[in-house]
Amino acid sequence: MQQGIGWPHTLNVTEGNEALLRLSSPLANQQSCDVTTPTGLSFNVQSPPSNRFESWSDSCGVRVRNIGKADEGRWRLTATRGDHSITGWTEVHVRDKIPSYSGSPISLQDGEMKATIDLTTLHNSYCIVAKPFSESSLVPGHCSVTLDRATRAVQGNWNVLLGLPGQVSELPVSRQIAVETERLDVGYVHDTSAYKLHMYCNVLHTTKNITFCRFQKTSESFGYNIVDGLSDGSHSYYGEGFPQRQCGMTIENPSPQDYGTWRCSLGLQMWVGTNIVQQNPMQALISVAPNTRSNDFRNNGNEKRKIFVQENMSFTIMCRAQVSLQYCWFQHPNGSQFTPLKLENEQQPFWYSGESLQTGDCGITFKNSANEDAGDWICHMGPRDQLGLEVTDQVEVRVTGPLAANDQEIEVAIGGEATLYCHTANGKRPLDYCRFLSPKRIGINIDSRITEANAILDRFYFTPGRKLDYGDCSLNIKRVLPEDVGEWACAAVINTESVESIDKIVLSVPQNAPQLRAGIIGMSVGLVVLGSILVAFMWYKYRPQMSCRPNCPGPNCNHDPNFQVAFRNRQPGSLSSGNSDGPEPQVQIERR
Repeated sequence: MQQGIGWPHTLNVTEGNEALLRLSSPLANQQSCDVTTPTGLSFNVQSPPSNRFESWSDSCGVRVRNIGKADEGRWRLTATRGDHSITGWTEVHVRDKIPSYSGSPISLQDGEMKATIDLTTLHNSYCIVAKPFSESSLVPGHCSVTLDRATRAVQGNWNVLLGLPGQVSELPVSRQIAVETERLDVGYVHDTSAYKLHMYCNVLHTTKNITFCRFQKTSESFGYNIVDGLSDGSHSYYGEGFPQRQCGMTIENPSPQDYGTWRCSLGLQMWVGTNIVQQNPMQALISVAPNTRSNDFRNNGNEKRKIFVQENMSFTIMCRAQVSLQYCWFQHPNGSQFTPLKLENEQQPFWYSGESLQTGDCGITFKNSANEDAGDWICHMGPRDQLGLEVTDQVEVRVTGPLAANDQEIEVAIGGEATLYCHTANGKRPLDYCRFLSPKRIGINIDSRITEANAILDRFYFTPGRKLDYGDCSLNIKRVLPEDVGEWACAAVINTESVESIDKIVLSVPQNAPQLRAGIIGMSVGLVVLGSILVAFMWYKYRPQMSCRPNCPGPNCNHDPNFQVAFRNRQPGSLSSGNSDGPEPQVQIERR
């Protein structure tokens, strides 16, 4: 009965908040109000021991500021009038303070039906949920939302306000929602220490299971059936197993023939109701580049290596030698010298990159790039056990936008082939799409599904071996026409950005191109032939009149070099073909 007049009966308070306690039934003509804390401290609310306590309400009550763990327990309030008093109590429970709440991104599968999203693990009374591009909604009880169907329209940042027991202020929470599409994650790893090449082809964001894993070199007619625990001595499984939806192959001691383009194929199955149903296999191409190491200037005269970097982003220049190194340094295009050292703190403008000098790796990473960094860099490497000339290599650095043309000017031949290649700067970053715009303003939307066999306009197709997933936007022209000469544009959206990136490529025909000379010669020959035909026609048409002139010494007299034949028309327009009512042409023969 005494607890019944204590109000509230039970109170949850978060640390740092205030507690307001009182008797629900006031005592008429009350003379005093005493408080007893859970620790046994008693005091009159009119003369509290500290400013943490203050008289509250019209009846017997107290305000307790800055609640802490020591305040948890039973608080008693006693109102007194002469010899009469009433007592009530409140059970106070102190909760830990929650300054903030964060959770890992929530991933949903595109098209998933009745997807339930638990936005917090906290015990809350209610929450206000604001989805991207939609109105806020009030959710009572545990903060959980069920979607009829997960689509990319719901992905993004969800803002949530939580009403938590024990505190007045709502707790703001931000959760990142990602809607993922089933896809293959492909790539390769060079394990130089173990002399192995690993290729992988893993299924992401799926409920399907792998039934088989196959790799085939595109230049070969046979492949490899890869199963965990099985090897032929050179080829074996790579990954965490089929249950983890991972398909991979390891090649031990790879040879030059093992580099190039590989096709991975995966068999899939899934539960449909109570049945296991086979699904269409998934396939992808993996372009494996050799792990070459250079120890001479300009890569033995081959095409100079290029590095594409985006302004104000970090970039790495890597050179490799076939011997252990004692030191290495880099020469900037402006002549400045940089010796890379170990990364010690985040304020360093540049540092060493690579496995180690012992393995021949000479690399440098710069924290930020600038337009002035564009040009030819030379890396100098000092062999550990060899005195004399340094080993050098040269790398061209281009500071570009997010998407860059590999070559901005390309010389082509009319009737020949050409490749327009753009790719992401600062490494391989997937593209959402790839498009080109021709000099005649013809737009081309293209990806690896467009091959030479189904070329657009029978001339344009995606460059084999390149992928949008690797940041490649590449167009092959099977037969260059004059209308292709001029400025092209390649454009794409990188999946981590929201703005389209564009670069320009100019196709030009050299001034002294053989096809131009051939065209001029052909045109000249054509004019000569046309003139000859016209002369022969005129001679044939008027030969009968010339054979009948008087005083001709013989039938072949018109070949006499002493004769000159002149045609004179007595009336304009008197020459005609076929029958005519007009006068016949007159022929006069003069000897000169």
